[in-house]
Amino acid sequence: MRHPRRVVLDASAVVEWLLAREDKEVIDRLMGFSIIPVPSLTEALYIGSLAGHGLTEAELYNTLMVTGAQVEGVSDEDAIRAAELIAATRRSSSTQGRLSLGDGLTIAVAERLGLPITGGDQYWETLDLRTTYLPFR
Repeated sequence: MRHPRRVVLDASAVVEWLLAREDKEVIDRLMGFSIIPVPSLTEALYIGSLAGHGLTEAELYNTLMVTGAQVEGVSDEDAIRAAELIAATRRSSSTQGRLSLGDGLTIAVAERLGLPITGGDQYWETLDLRTTYLPFR
């Protein structure tokens, strides 16, 4: 399943945009054709709320949806792939990082959709992904 001119956003990219941080303009150019997996959406909404954005989680959601971003659910296959990815980072002797549950699921969704993914975690470039990772920083 391919979506032309689409990109999957990690939670860090969505948070960057919601909180108008340094790289907001980079993410702003992607919002209209972005896909946000449910785990990334959930994380971005609670972080935005806790960071004192001033809007409720529902208002933050509506702000995101006005941009044209689409939300993508998680499949059973995504859960399996995410578990593989997370386990691989936990078994690794590398000190560069470990994937969280949300990270693993977001990557799995991007792989399933055959889309590139953007986020702020530099160590993702070292992972054996089945998609292209494009860090926004």
